[in-house]
Amino acid sequence: MVRVVRLAAIVGIGFVVLALALDGMIGLRQPELNAGDTAEGVLRVFDAEGEPVEKRLAVVEDADGNVWVQSGHHFRGWYHALLENPEVELDRGGETRKYTAVPVDTPESEALVKGLLRERAGPVRFAIIRTVLLFADVKPVRLDPR
Repeated sequence: MVRVVRLAAIVGIGFVVLALALDGMIGLRQPELNAGDTAEGVLRVFDAEGEPVEKRLAVVEDADGNVWVQSGHHFRGWYHALLENPEVELDRGGETRKYTAVPVDTPESEALVKGLLRERAGPVRFAIIRTVLLFADVKPVRLDPR
């Protein structure tokens, strides 16, 4: 019995370490982007010194045409930067537009963005992505044109 518990603990810890490593690698590879891809975009936020911080993110639109991104990783420095300075730019499909980022931290917006992402990725892929990211909180951000 002790061996089973020990093995389960080792597997669990290994999974957490692997998931955090994958999350970190995703962050390091960003903002690589395929030109013309409108399902993803490079969000440019500006830190306290005015320096740009770029992250490649999934971009979804709701039925009303609102553009959403979400911070679903444990490492979210860009999210904290946009809280301090909500004036952002989004490179999407080869075009750059300016937005005001509006974090909408409500259960309804979280469900909306998760649903849009699940619809786009498919339920199985979405479940795998959420598992690998250790079910990090989804922080929906609406991008209002400026």
